Amino acid sequence: DGRKSLGLMNRATRTLTGLYFAYVAPYDGHVAILAARYIALLPWCLKALLRGEDDELCIRSMLPIHEVEWLMSSPSDNPTAILARLRMLTSVCSTRSIDGTTMMLQNSVHLRMCELLYDLEQVVGINKRILGSPIPPTFTRHTSRLLCVYLSLLPFSLLGFGISMFAVIITCALTTYIMVGIDEIGLEIENALAILPMHSLCQTMQKNVMDQVTLMRDMPDIVIS
Repeated sequence: DGRKSLGLMNRATRTLTGLYFAYVAPYDGHVAILAARYIALLPWCLKALLRGEDDELCIRSMLPIHEVEWLMSSPSDNPTAILARLRMLTSVCSTRSIDGTTMMLQNSVHLRMCELLYDLEQVVGINKRILGSPIPPTFTRHTSRLLCVYLSLLPFSLLGFGISMFAVIITCALTTYIMVGIDEIGLEIENALAILPMHSLCQTMQKNVMDQVTLMRDMPDIVIS
């Protein structure tokens, strides 16, 4: 779930940035740039929440000072606050008109942006659920005890079949290596947030946001003949 959710986050942040700069930036560049800053910041704040790290440096380096003060004083966790701010920016764009009659965002575009924000909320919720429901210590201890008992009794069981001592040693060593390895793999799979390369994932998402901004900025005008 953790890996799938981060993949969904990568797609949603890239698409949401593209929509902001395709539909909002031509009429209000300030709002589009502010939204892009928040979108690029979201993965870093989620990483800090899941790893118990301090994200103040990232926040101060990516947001204007008045936005930093608001985010740092928010009563909720930073990813939730960022999503709330993005929803407010989207709402402002959907209710603002260009020339008094034409809305900045069409209903279909506004709906798609809301769907992407919902996807990002799902990502945050899934990872917070994984963080808040680790493997029960009793389960881990019990399976470890069972594994130790099995590996301790295995040599006596093999000797009872008349197998040579050398064969028993080799068999027990290989069995111990395989069983303990499987147990460790299971623990790491259940605690995937601790081993995921989240720093590189956050860098990739930030780069995708910057690439979308650069693409839209450098895109040539459409000439209609």
